[in-house]
Amino acid sequence: MKRKRIIAFDLEGPLSPMDHAMEVMGIVPEGEKVFAVLSRYDDLLTIEGRAGYEPGDTLVLIFPFLLLHRIKPEDLIEVSKRAGLVKGSKELVSELKKDGWDIYIISTSYCQHARSIGDRLGVEKGDIFCTDLTKIDFDKKLDRETESLLKETENYILSNLYSNKLDSGEKDLSIKPYLDRFFWHELKSTSIGHFMNDIKVMGGTKKREALEGIAERDGITLKDIVAVGDSITDFPMLKAVNEAGGLAIVFNGNEFSLPYGTVSVASTDLRDIRLLVDKWVENGREGVRQVFNPPSPSLLKGGKGGFIGEGPYYHWLEGLKKEEMDEIKDAVEGK
Repeated sequence: MKRKRIIAFDLEGPLSPMDHAMEVMGIVPEGEKVFAVLSRYDDLLTIEGRAGYEPGDTLVLIFPFLLLHRIKPEDLIEVSKRAGLVKGSKELVSELKKDGWDIYIISTSYCQHARSIGDRLGVEKGDIFCTDLTKIDFDKKLDRETESLLKETENYILSNLYSNKLDSGEKDLSIKPYLDRFFWHELKSTSIGHFMNDIKVMGGTKKREALEGIAERDGITLKDIVAVGDSITDFPMLKAVNEAGGLAIVFNGNEFSLPYGTVSVASTDLRDIRLLVDKWVENGREGVRQVFNPPSPSLLKGGKGGFIGEGPYYHWLEGLKKEEMDEIKDAVEGK
């Protein structure tokens, strides 16, 4: 029986290089600095393993400040229009569709961005899973007390919590208690506190659940699916597909995604995953595995100085030691 061809892409990274949430905050005065602090706070909550918190919930954390500055859905779309596409992404999607593949996008991004990019790539709206804001009243006027709290918090973030060296952790002991109090206590009692629960971010576990829903609807299992991702919000999806025996492709991935993939591809052109996808069609996972055994001269390992040229560079990930994973990550990042 002919294998049903289903592939699901993360959006930010594999399909488009734009960090949409960061760019949206960039239209707010000094918003990129506020975003940097909130992103660091997101990291701290993820490391802590806060109950009910998912990687990617930064999209919830920034939302009160979008309301403060009267950002509207139209603004989210306008920012999305500036987004570029990863080289080869449009061509790959077109080629795969011609070959009978069902294409899905599973993105943490606000739906205004995910659907905008999907439209440019030719992916149907119904095949895109994203963070939905339709239940949010963007026109809701902030009461004086809530607006005052948000302005005070924003000013404090800029004056006391921001640093251009946030990754060093130098501000962590200040960021964590202050924003814990703001988000989980002070904001909860305001007129917009319910938004923290109303916004369901399509990240982490939600991505895996979306993929499981696709499989159930089509009468297949995760073993029959190809998933493409690159970051911490993708690892539950990649892990589930890989463990089921499917094909989890990590495209220009980081330390949060590489340990959970089947294979990795480092390249500037998304069409370079086609070799693996075609081998998957021919003979499933074993077909992909044979690409790496014996190694082809074209399947070069990147050294610590970074990959030379634009790639592609392929790695079979299963069984690699941590130091080997680190070498791939550092090479992708050009370290």
